[in-house]
Amino acid sequence: MFMEMFIALIAILGMGVFYALLVYYLVCLISKKAFKYTLTKVETIEILVWLAIVFFSIVMIIKQNWNLFLPVVFLLFPMINLRRSNRKYREMENHE
Repeated sequence: MFMEMFIALIAILGMGVFYALLVYYLVCLISKKAFKYTLTKVETIEILVWLAIVFFSIVMIIKQNWNLFLPVVFLLFPMINLRRSNRKYREMENHE
């Protein structure tokens, strides 16, 4: 019983890592080809987190599971602050 659950957990984690890497490289490729802008690793990971927040928010609204929707909403506040600080850092870097 334990071994089957462990194998299923490893498979699910492996799928998650595979899809995260796939989306990571797709975001980089789309920004490079469509917008002619090369993203840094931090900007790419930030976009991935925003996509995950939006995805989980939509899923929680559709499923009407408000217990999991609240942490997603609370995660928005540090993400907005992170975006502001990254923008300030990028502006300071461009002026130098």
